[in-house]
Parts: sequence; structure tokens; C-alpha cells
Amino acid sequence: MSIKKILPVLVLGTALFSCKEGSKIKDTAKLEAAAPKLELIAEVQGLAHCESVVFDADRNVLYVSVQGEKEPNDGSIAKVSLEGQILEANFVQGLNDPKGIALYKDKLYVSDITELVEADLNTGKILQKYPGKDAEFLNDVAVDNEGNVYVSDMATSSIYKLDANGKFESCITSDDLEDPNGLLIDGNTLYIAAWGKRSADNANSNPKGRLLKLDIPSKKITPITVEPVGNLDGLQTYNDSTFLVSDWSTGSLYKISKDGTVTPFFSAERSVGDILYLPSKQLLGLPMNTQNKMLLYRVKDN
Repeated sequence: MSIKKILPVLVLGTALFSCKEGSKIKDTAKLEAAAPKLELIAEVQGLAHCESVVFDADRNVLYVSVQGEKEPNDGSIAKVSLEGQILEANFVQGLNDPKGIALYKDKLYVSDITELVEADLNTGKILQKYPGKDAEFLNDVAVDNEGNVYVSDMATSSIYKLDANGKFESCITSDDLEDPNGLLIDGNTLYIAAWGKRSADNANSNPKGRLLKLDIPSKKITPITVEPVGNLDGLQTYNDSTFLVSDWSTGSLYKISKDGTVTPFFSAERSVGDILYLPSKQLLGLPMNTQNKMLLYRVKDN
């Protein structure tokens, strides 16, 4: 179903947080004038507790993780067209609580509670399941150019790695990862959208997370945003200098530059999950977990 509607981007405030000392304040009217507009092109219903969406450039389709209703094996991966038509509701079947998805060659990788599941992109058949030792809540998935698969574990504040030899284990555990959620790889750098972990400087009842970067060879963790931003979830490249990041708890989307500047981008509803943004197509996908639907927007610059 296609729904045509022009929505102005809602600017949520005037403060821009920076990794430099202090915060930047910019004129709200200027921000609104410069903000892109979003055209709603599809509202895809019937995706029970959908969590993540990825794009398959070779097949020109989207894959969406569908968690189902918490019954054993009722989770799946749905195949959806770029126009919002469900092509195959149960392309990958028999999952429990699937979350983050990543693709590499002809394989799809999806986290499933304490396992990483590998499926065939041609058939949807599950090829292998990799249990994570001591894993508790595996979440987002990212793959580097060599086929190494990285998976966040929010419950243990860890990053797991599946290497070329099929070894799947934690490669780093640290409170400084702030219960990692969304992942994005660029060369030897793993960018992390953190949910937030209680600590000396973030000890409220609902702590917020920062955007972080992990140097994979040295395992050095560096905050990109000094101040916590939210319960961060989805993480995508917006352009060469900026990321697009979602906050699950508020439904807010932010543009965050590599120097740590945070700019409000759009306001959705609470439970927006692991988002997709395709700069070349100006396509934005928002899996809405508790609303059981995915929203597809065309991003139009002013």
C-alpha cells in the first residue's frame, strides 16, 4: 500500500550538542528552513514487532526482522519491496526473537537472543546457528569487507565476533561500551549506538547512551558525543561526515556528525528500531516495533 503525503521534519529543539566544550545553539528558524522534508511512500502493516531493516542491492529488496508474539519459533525475516509490498512474509522461518540483520555475499546474518543465525539469501534456508558463550541479549549485526561478523550484546555490554573460521565469541566486554546496540563498520572502526549503562556520570533510573567508536585492532573506545543522547538503536550513514541515529525510547532521529554535533532530524513514535537509510535513493525505513509496522519515507532536501 502506498500513501503519498508530505511531512515537514519536526525540529525538536534548538540545542546542538557537541563533543567540544559546551553546546552549540543555533536559530530554530534556520534549522527548519534547512531541514529536509519526508514523503511517506508506504506504511507496511502486519510485521509483528519488527525490529530491523536492511537493503539487498543485488536483489533490490528489503529484509525485515519480525519478532512475532514471543512464541517459540514464531520469528521470521520478511522480504519487502522498496515500494512497501510484502513479497514473502516468512522468507526465513523458525526464529525466536530476531533483531539485527546484516548481509554478506549470498548469506544473511541475524541475531536471535543468544545465537547468530546464518541463512541462504537465495532460498531463505537456515544454514548454521552460532551460539554465543555467555551471551544474553544479542542485538545488532554488522559485517566488514572480509566477512567478519560483529554482534552487539546489550545485556553484557559486549561485542561478539564471528570470524572466517566459524569461531563466535566475545571480542570485547566493557562498561565503556554502555550496553551497545546499533553497529556500523567503516574500515577498522566500529561505530556504536549505545543504549546507556548506569555509571558514575549516568546513574539515573533510565540512563542514556552516546555514539561511540571502537578501533577494532587496539580495542580503544572513544566517545563521539560527550553527553549522552538517548537510548540509541539504529545507526546509518547519512553522508560522508554525518550519521543518522534513532532513539528507541523517544522515537527521535538525530543527525550526528563525526565531531559530535547532534542535530534533531525527525520525530517518529516510541519504539523506532534499527533504521535504514539509503543516501543514493534518499529512502528512509523505520521499523516501528510496538506498532507492528514499517514506515518508508522519501527524504527530500529543500
